[in-house]
Amino acid sequence: MASESNSESEWASLPEDLLDSILVHLASMADCIRFSAVCSDWRRIAYENSRNPPCNLRHRHELPLLMVPTPDSSTDTRCLYDVRRKRLYDFRLKVPYHRRCAGSSHGWLIFVDDSYEVTLFNPFSGKSIHLPPIRRLFFEKRIRDEVDEMSILPDLEKYEYEKKLRDEYEEEEKEYVPDIDEIEFYNDGEDEGDELEQDIEHEEEESRDAEFGPERFHQSEYSVVRGVLSANPEINPNGYFLMVIYGTQSRLAFIKSGDQYWTCIDQSICNQSIRDFVESTYQVTNDKGLWYWRDIVHRNGLYYALDHHGVLLSCDVRTDLKVKKITGLDNLHNKLNHKTYLVESSEGDLLRVIRVIDDEYHYGMTIKFVVYKLVDFCGDPHWTELNSLGNDALFLGDNHSISVVASDFVGCQPNSIYFCDDCDDFYDHGGPNDIGAFNLQDGCVRRHYTLAHSQRLMPPPIWISPTFL
Repeated sequence: MASESNSESEWASLPEDLLDSILVHLASMADCIRFSAVCSDWRRIAYENSRNPPCNLRHRHELPLLMVPTPDSSTDTRCLYDVRRKRLYDFRLKVPYHRRCAGSSHGWLIFVDDSYEVTLFNPFSGKSIHLPPIRRLFFEKRIRDEVDEMSILPDLEKYEYEKKLRDEYEEEEKEYVPDIDEIEFYNDGEDEGDELEQDIEHEEEESRDAEFGPERFHQSEYSVVRGVLSANPEINPNGYFLMVIYGTQSRLAFIKSGDQYWTCIDQSICNQSIRDFVESTYQVTNDKGLWYWRDIVHRNGLYYALDHHGVLLSCDVRTDLKVKKITGLDNLHNKLNHKTYLVESSEGDLLRVIRVIDDEYHYGMTIKFVVYKLVDFCGDPHWTELNSLGNDALFLGDNHSISVVASDFVGCQPNSIYFCDDCDDFYDHGGPNDIGAFNLQDGCVRRHYTLAHSQRLMPPPIWISPTFL
């Protein structure tokens, strides 16, 4: 009987023209994935076809698929749902269903284990990349573990004890603030109204309560809420970056392939203009962090980070870190139950997308989206509302936010936003069941996939872009 290595060698020796012909005639995405799993040479050919597909293959290889529980609620595999065809592929991915995916980017899933180590996993190739833990998460956990002891201390002793912990974990120093009610709020020197100030204050208090309160979202799998790769690690294994939003204050950190430590982006490593902007805009605490980021995108070699109030930063992480403010704080959307996304359109524009959640009549369900485009990038950058996405379709959720040209994919609806449930704070009210598509032309939300009630106790579905390398 031939050995496994000899058998793989025999499959790999088939002419590439023949393999191309086989791939062209495969009928489904599941068959394409099975094809790529035969051996490394077949996977390379499948990948090359996905990069430069013939017209009859284009619709199969690049559109994000929704990774969902299997019909039998398997705990060690997941299925893929094709939103265009409204069908569930019978092909199963070996992805354990006991942990939440902290994100997906370039076909890789992001997981965080109990030791706060970050793992990149490609469910199509089976490859894993293990990254070091984010050190600050240990400090946050220590604070939570000792919250009972700290709560009975007078304010000054509490501050001194926290300072001791900060020194132990090499955290930035936080000045003593005796009373949160005495702190003033600023927004670039202009008055945007009491509502915005109260919202910032409420957001800060929620973060403070979260850091010192025992909530289930303090589990390690929720410690990273977004992750975006600069490139597919299998294409550029020595030159990719990963930026994440992490921790109870939704801070930014990044790591380059091969690095042993994460770089946490805070005021201490930013230039003076950024420090001045932060101090004049968010004078809520005296800690040196940059907080409350909602989404990240990688575009033209730079990372861009957007917060809930419209502040947009660019981050050049390729050599020495360079952080630049693109837009300041505004009052377009500031309700905390609205979700904010940052997407690069197919034409290269930056889009700010607001997901409006109805928590009054349909608790935790999406009722509409509002889209803004960044204009006058090199002059006076600001956000202006769009009434149409044109031929674009967006895919939003816990994943790296994606836009595609809808006409390139048979059955994909233009001027639409496909979304899955990433509103973790509503999961206690029925689980992740807010999955659908919103059309900007008619303003309607259409539900395209429904989880069984038993599956809503499992981690939520997530969009993933198939890769075959």
